[in-house]
Amino acid sequence: MDELQLSEKKRGSSRPRAVTPALEPWREARRRPRISLLSYLQAAFVWMLYGASRGFLLALRNVLWPRRRPSNPRRICIYRKGFIGDTVVALPAIHLIKATYPQADLTLLTSPVHGKFPGANELLATSGLFNRVHVYLKSDVSGLAKRLSFLNSMRREHFDIWIELPQELDGPLRHLRNMLFARFAAAKWGYGWGFVTTLHLWASAQSKFMTFQNEVDKLYEIVRRAGIATSNEIAFPIRCGSVEQALIDRLLGTNSHPIAALAPGAKRPLSIWPIERFVEVGRHLASKGFVIVILGGVADVATCRAVADGMGDGLAINLAGKTSLIESCEALRRCALLVCNDSGVQHLAAAVGTPCVSIFSAHDMPGKWNPYGQQHVVLRETVECHPCYLTVCPYDNKCLKLIDASRVIAAVDMTLARSVEKKAGGSDRLTISEPQERRRIA
Repeated sequence: MDELQLSEKKRGSSRPRAVTPALEPWREARRRPRISLLSYLQAAFVWMLYGASRGFLLALRNVLWPRRRPSNPRRICIYRKGFIGDTVVALPAIHLIKATYPQADLTLLTSPVHGKFPGANELLATSGLFNRVHVYLKSDVSGLAKRLSFLNSMRREHFDIWIELPQELDGPLRHLRNMLFARFAAAKWGYGWGFVTTLHLWASAQSKFMTFQNEVDKLYEIVRRAGIATSNEIAFPIRCGSVEQALIDRLLGTNSHPIAALAPGAKRPLSIWPIERFVEVGRHLASKGFVIVILGGVADVATCRAVADGMGDGLAINLAGKTSLIESCEALRRCALLVCNDSGVQHLAAAVGTPCVSIFSAHDMPGKWNPYGQQHVVLRETVECHPCYLTVCPYDNKCLKLIDASRVIAAVDMTLARSVEKKAGGSDRLTISEPQERRRIA
């Protein structure tokens, strides 16, 4: 079924308070057809495990850091590992910390795991958010000697505050490990552990009866619960300067036609929608007068080339592997729409206010990784093996192939029509040819 993006609160309103998953009350769940009491009991048990792990970890944190948070910290460490999507969804929480302590020396500690895909450093190294971005790879902390050396390097930083923005897949043991590491690193005050949102137990029952917060809201709420600030504003501090604008001007040329983007790549093979269906969607957009831009990283070059070749007749401008992340953001800022898989590009588009039609597999829990905002459409099918948390599907990407091109085209037309309506109604949201400012880009 077509699943609209969750309705996150607009800036200035009260932010959601729940961080851990919520369980649907039985009196409501029982009204649904073919409901299994056993599945509900499984979900209820896992929900209690979430609560127990959170309670234990928060209590331990209070034991390890009994003192109050420093009121005037000089040095702050923010720990957030992962890739592009992981970084973008953390930006509002990071911006909140930066806005609260503008004079503090801010370090981002991050890891793109093995370094095969771009991470935070490629997006934020020149952003001005941090005094330094400390990147490490998994190989840098493999073995006792390397881990002790890494720990000693952190101790020498003398951090007053250590904030962890935990990964979605981190379970209780990893939260515990990271908390102890921060304590042994001699951080004077720490926060961020205990907000576990993934337990690999009866996942199907969880997806049926539990709701999970969007990652942007979850990380933002963790920072608020640390008592760091009370702001309700969501801001994505991505800056596109004159250099990026000039490069995109050169790559796209000058034309009066609206622009639409396709991003057919993804980190996980099971997240890649069939190439021929992207071709069909691209041709549909071209028939409506859009210039088609294809975006992707170095790892996506072959997939993007196949889509461009499939469209034929020079209908698409293929920028895959030719632009940096910030340059890709500049290209996305100019687009009326992005059609993409569940990948980091959708979060870049959401950060600059471009509406997305995102095609999701049933890889993980619904709602967690939807592009942030109310203007997006998420297409996702529920199959018997969801959520699988796999990287390669043993069933030939069944859940993705259930979404045909006609459904995506219908979502595209609906999104474009909705943009036109907002423009006619005086919305401040960029649709096709309005100025580039979309939402607050700090």
